[in-house]
Amino acid sequence: MFFILIASVLILLGIYDIFSENQKIKDRMLKSILISLIFILGTRGFLGWDWYFYYPSFMNGTYIYEKGYMIYSSLISGVFKDYIFYQVVTTTIDFIALYYVLKRYCKYNIMAFAIFFSIQGLHIEVELLRNIKAIILFLFSLRYIEERKIIPFFILNIIGISFHMSAILYLPMYFVLNYKYKKQVVLIFFIGGSLYYLSNFKGIQNLINLNWSFLPQILENKILNYKEFVSKNIEREFNFYYLERVILFCLAYKYEKNNILKNSLYIWVMIFLFTSELSIVSLRIGVLFVYSSWFILTRSIEKVENKYLIISIVIFLCGNRICRSLLFPGNIINYKYENVFFYGLDYKKRESEIIKSKIYLKESYGKELLIQY
Repeated sequence: MFFILIASVLILLGIYDIFSENQKIKDRMLKSILISLIFILGTRGFLGWDWYFYYPSFMNGTYIYEKGYMIYSSLISGVFKDYIFYQVVTTTIDFIALYYVLKRYCKYNIMAFAIFFSIQGLHIEVELLRNIKAIILFLFSLRYIEERKIIPFFILNIIGISFHMSAILYLPMYFVLNYKYKKQVVLIFFIGGSLYYLSNFKGIQNLINLNWSFLPQILENKILNYKEFVSKNIEREFNFYYLERVILFCLAYKYEKNNILKNSLYIWVMIFLFTSELSIVSLRIGVLFVYSSWFILTRSIEKVENKYLIISIVIFLCGNRICRSLLFPGNIINYKYENVFFYGLDYKKRESEIIKSKIYLKESYGKELLIQY
């Protein structure tokens, strides 16, 4: 309930941000929000799921990740080898970087932070410690797509790849995102994707189930391993997540003029429509483009005359997102906020809670929850 309360307060402050003309107060509020979020998340105890791997990695080098991340974490540990110190430093870097990115593209920065926090932002910051660095570096590189400067674009995203390999998907975006696609083509893909999703046709699953024995053993094994990510229990139908994509697609299609942000949203939507049968794979690829939802929603408020309509949509989408994620049984256990100054770090207690919560993993399929598999 703690984070639902924070999201609610952020939304209310975001509404004030929209209608108030006192820029000085809004600037102070935004800085206060940043400081508060950095303190709350930086001094958290063992929150979420992935700390179970990142904590021993930072303290003992138990788990080895991409070189960029390992260098980054070792530089922090070289200053002071304390996990809370690490969290404070990395959270501060993330939020200051997000501040500058959101400020560049959005007029209503407080509302942008509220939307970010509610639509996967909290979980990305808590769980995906490597991914978020790659995402932020990519967001900084968007300006170089606009300016057609390929070298700084590739430098930033190669650094991003050194934090998380999934960021390799960002490299071709230099050639993809700034293109003005015909609206009819985009609409055809969206309608086709909707039919594919709503019909619950499992084309990828059928493809994986084919006999691949004619391939070299290493490739056959890779394809067979993908079966682990396919849940037979996912029924794709008209649901909240589909409705959310329809709303955001319509907003981007009708109002967004920035090709890069609009195309990013289209990619995010298409990943969902065409690959959601793979659940976690779809989510982990889709999260690379979830930033588009933060921008499209916030910028739509600027562009639509009836601001109350868009604010209602924001409340509906953000409220559903944050509640659905935090009221999931496994997250009720693992997202119970405990500040280190009051509760300390109780490894054994949280380890037992993580083990207990894993019984709910299968229930998370298709619910877009960034939890450890």
